[in-house]
Amino acid sequence: MTAFRTPVNIDSHLRDIFKEIERYFGITLDKNLIENIFREAEEDQVSEKEYLIFQSAKKLLRKQLTIRGTVEEYEPDTIWIEIQNLKEKDLRHFNELVSA
Repeated sequence: MTAFRTPVNIDSHLRDIFKEIERYFGITLDKNLIENIFREAEEDQVSEKEYLIFQSAKKLLRKQLTIRGTVEEYEPDTIWIEIQNLKEKDLRHFNELVSA
């Protein structure tokens, strides 16, 4: 198992990535949390922010799927998305998604 980590602009492309994560894994992300990410990008352009976007129970999916987001200090327009415990085919899929 491995992790996928990539920077993504907080814009419509991020929404597309969240939709693909939901479709690909068959999960539902917290819409309020997603909207909070966008709102905080506008309102607080200084602070570092950490988000736990999704965490599965071990028996729900594979091992334990964890999706986190990090906005670095003074970088309000970019979030680092990290998806942990991926299989190699999952890693290839998401690498292709963000490079498209």
